[in-house]
Amino acid sequence: MKRIYSLTKLSLAFSVILLNACTSGFDELNTNPSIVTKEVMKPEMLLTSVLKNSIFEVHGSGSIHEWAGYYSNPATAPLSNRNWADPFMAHYRNYVLNISEAVRLSEREPLRANQHAIARIWRVWVFHQLTDAYGDIPYFQSGLDVEDAVNAPAYDSQESIYQDLLSELKVTAAMLSDDPNMISYGAADILFQGNVEKWRRFANSLRLRLAMRVRYASPDLAKEHILEVISEPLIDSNEFNAALTTEGEGAANVNNRNPFYNRSISNTVPLYASLTTSENLLERNDPRLEIYITPAPEPQDGALWRGRPLAVDLEQEEGWSGSGYYAQEHIASVGSYFLKPVYSIMVLNAAEVSFLRAEAALAGFTSEDSETLLKGGARKSLEYYNVDPAQIEAYLASDFLRLDGSEEEQLEEIIVQKWLANYYQGNESWAEYRRTGYPLIWVGKQSNDTGQTIPRRMTYPDDEYFKNEANVRSAVERMSNGDSYASRVWWDKKPGLPFSHARQGQFPPDVY
Repeated sequence: MKRIYSLTKLSLAFSVILLNACTSGFDELNTNPSIVTKEVMKPEMLLTSVLKNSIFEVHGSGSIHEWAGYYSNPATAPLSNRNWADPFMAHYRNYVLNISEAVRLSEREPLRANQHAIARIWRVWVFHQLTDAYGDIPYFQSGLDVEDAVNAPAYDSQESIYQDLLSELKVTAAMLSDDPNMISYGAADILFQGNVEKWRRFANSLRLRLAMRVRYASPDLAKEHILEVISEPLIDSNEFNAALTTEGEGAANVNNRNPFYNRSISNTVPLYASLTTSENLLERNDPRLEIYITPAPEPQDGALWRGRPLAVDLEQEEGWSGSGYYAQEHIASVGSYFLKPVYSIMVLNAAEVSFLRAEAALAGFTSEDSETLLKGGARKSLEYYNVDPAQIEAYLASDFLRLDGSEEEQLEEIIVQKWLANYYQGNESWAEYRRTGYPLIWVGKQSNDTGQTIPRRMTYPDDEYFKNEANVRSAVERMSNGDSYASRVWWDKKPGLPFSHARQGQFPPDVY
């Protein structure tokens, strides 16, 4: 990680020039006027940049959306393909360093306490994205001030990172003040416009998400934080959803438009709907079907909604008597709703919070009613997509929304419903798939080094081995399978995973 911090020292916008003046005016004469120093840099500038770019990253890597089961790309070969933009270095350089500086710039003025707390809350979100993807990462020695920067930071255990992330959310949610005299981020806060109540609910809801994430690795830690936060203000209504709305076609910077829209107008190959999406929506007679999926342009045998399975290789497709079954014209694609130039990129929504509470109740962590919360989460998701009220009531009355099977069957429905409600939050749904095993995802024979299964983590970039070798190798030694896609992060502890799809090994796997 040497480059991260040497770049910090040389070229960050908030670099400070320290000169020992010995003559009058020496500082002014020998300071480059184009360098932005800490004296003029404001936390507002940094927060805007980090929020915009890190939230847009939610729709970034196509590989993650595949691993989450949301779409299938016929060009992916293999699943564990290293030839793509690794988020590790970019996250540290662009997000960790800048949001950490926003934290420092706001910590000394009492009236900036809300700004300080908000920056720390978002830093938690950034780090949880990183550690969920890689496992152990530099945490306590990363994002430090220029004078304290560590060129070769140690890799901290994911367990210690999660303990600190949960503690940070508890502290910062309590720190937020409703005092109108506090300096607000205002319009610079492009997520919540400085609304303290929404940030408080976001912090508490994110804490609930992270507490549930460690359920199988540390039940006591999970229960402790769930019991503390469950009675706090949460994102319990769509009006509190954390979502960033993109600019439209006329945006001065095209990178401020919906990333999926930009891809759709520059690429003749559509975003294919996945088999996982189509089969779960069809099985449940889900009214979101026509929102999430665009029918195949030339349906085969009336299969309007045929989704493409993950990692189908040429041997499977061409060797089968129905060659062309998954040809472009016979496959459904991602719904037009997600391809609009103006689109709200979701970060954390009310439906997810209901499903988290449903799982907590099912696990015996709380005394709430899991079925009521399951139905509440489904309702919030359907209402978000403006589904007809009559269709909502019919859907909520279906057998799928009745939790009357085994505990594992009930958990599966809770997670599948959360997966549907979090549609195209790839990082989150990939993490939940690894944690719980759901939804069940059929995987083809495309070769990969995870044994024909979805990767359990990302591997560290080569740059780390060149510049921080001793520390990265120390982290690798702690993994049972080394630095591979098959190694598991600390919270990935549920026995028996991954679960196989009911038609795993059958081709074609769909039942149209």
